[in-house]
Amino acid sequence: MNKTSQTLTAFNPRVQILEKFSFYMVCGLMVFSPLARGSVQGWAVNTIHLVSLLALTALLINKSLTWQWKWIRTPLDKPLLLLVILVILSTILSVHPRTSFWALVLLINYIVIFYTAIHTINTRSRLRTICGLIIGVAVFLSVFGIFKRFGINPFPWWDYSDLHYPKAFLSSTYGNHNHLAGYLEMVIPVMIGMLFTGLNRGKFMITIYLLLIILSAFVLTLSRGGWISMFIGTGFIVGVLLFDQKFRYRTILLSSFAAVTAIIILVFISTPVTERILTMTQSNEAAGLYSRAMVWKEVMNVIKDHPVIGTGPGTFGLIFTQYQPPGMSVRFYMAHNDYLHFISETGLLIIPVMVWMILSIYHRNFQKLNHTSRLIRYTNFGAVGGITAILVHSLVDFNLHIPANALLFTILVVIIVVPESGKS
Repeated sequence: MNKTSQTLTAFNPRVQILEKFSFYMVCGLMVFSPLARGSVQGWAVNTIHLVSLLALTALLINKSLTWQWKWIRTPLDKPLLLLVILVILSTILSVHPRTSFWALVLLINYIVIFYTAIHTINTRSRLRTICGLIIGVAVFLSVFGIFKRFGINPFPWWDYSDLHYPKAFLSSTYGNHNHLAGYLEMVIPVMIGMLFTGLNRGKFMITIYLLLIILSAFVLTLSRGGWISMFIGTGFIVGVLLFDQKFRYRTILLSSFAAVTAIIILVFISTPVTERILTMTQSNEAAGLYSRAMVWKEVMNVIKDHPVIGTGPGTFGLIFTQYQPPGMSVRFYMAHNDYLHFISETGLLIIPVMVWMILSIYHRNFQKLNHTSRLIRYTNFGAVGGITAILVHSLVDFNLHIPANALLFTILVVIIVVPESGKS
């Protein structure tokens, strides 16, 4: 950056405001998306498009004024470029180009948010802010969900009587308990990571208290896939931390993990939870494991018939009507397996791209294993724990097709791959 740019940045408050505006727009999306029914409806998706466009515009104006056009490189640049090229080709050859076009727009929107966050979460203060915001939203979802679960709902716009979901499932502002579980399972490891970032005693105890609230709500979602995924994600970061030479709380961590495991076992043997586990393979459940396995088998036929470029992004719900197993009373708009879903829509070529992206994320996380900053080191561990949980859950659900959860996933990836900053 030349001397003129430095002077402009230091003395022109509008430049600082524009950068802050972009950051706050990203923060706004993190608050809005889960509260808007997971942002699965068209009006919510359009709002995400508008806000991300405003954030990008402010960022570009800021760079024009400061003349800071240097590209901030991340390990995901090349695989994301390949992903966009692949999805564009799949859109052009789609069985329904119009549907695929809007799916392409949404993908590009996620990438815009990713790079906007990369350029604005550039200080440790903002890293703390975004982590605190994610935790705050999760606390609200949990508290409101518990109230709603027990019949107390002062907000009629979050009463989804049209969905006819059993009241035993805690879903909060979401329309599906599994998707709320997907959101919370990404936040819980982040909170665990925050506990080791050097919080004072007061903040540490408050974080523990809030973590217990979120865990309570998470259990009450009765999401079997969520329970297993969160346990694996949390177990992953516990295992990594035990091999971290700079980690000084191994005994506390192991004791806490053992205690939580014991509590989970006690909860699991309770009547409603046991019933949920026992119904996992029942064929009469619309989204049971047996039904999903039947769907996955037919999805393989979709992939077999469209191996190279797929049916086109966003077209699964349209094309699967030709493959849905006979006798099923429920139409499947989603494959209930994000990986098979993506492959069926974009072809087998997406497999190496997905593997490349996942490996890049984990490799970058391990590169920060010995970082001198506890904040950066342990927020990274928390983020990778949340990513691990949702990647496991995606084997049996479609959480990454829920915009609110996809946005949170995007921000967790940003926390891991964003270049290290010495600024406080």
